[in-house]
Amino acid sequence: MNIYEIYSANIKRFRTERKLSQSELSEKINLSVKYVSDLETGRSSGSLETLVSLADAFGIEPYELLMPQNQSISYDSRRTKQLLSRMRSMYSEFVDTIEDFLNEK
Repeated sequence: MNIYEIYSANIKRFRTERKLSQSELSEKINLSVKYVSDLETGRSSGSLETLVSLADAFGIEPYELLMPQNQSISYDSRRTKQLLSRMRSMYSEFVDTIEDFLNEK
């Protein structure tokens, strides 16, 4: 599956998991029912604004619409810690805030 297929499938999956019709979703994001259908079938990929609007409507983070269904992100990974370490040298307070957020449970 490519990123566009994943995105389309996730839009439909999140919509149906929340028991929303295409019409109800279109009202939440202020776009037409046809456009929602086009997003779900891959005839349109939308804009970043659409991605954010969909994520808000579903109560998720935008990146979740772009991830394969069974893939999760681990914030405890070695690479994440390396990145935070590198960023800390330049943006100490900002990185501390991100790290605190990622460590909340």
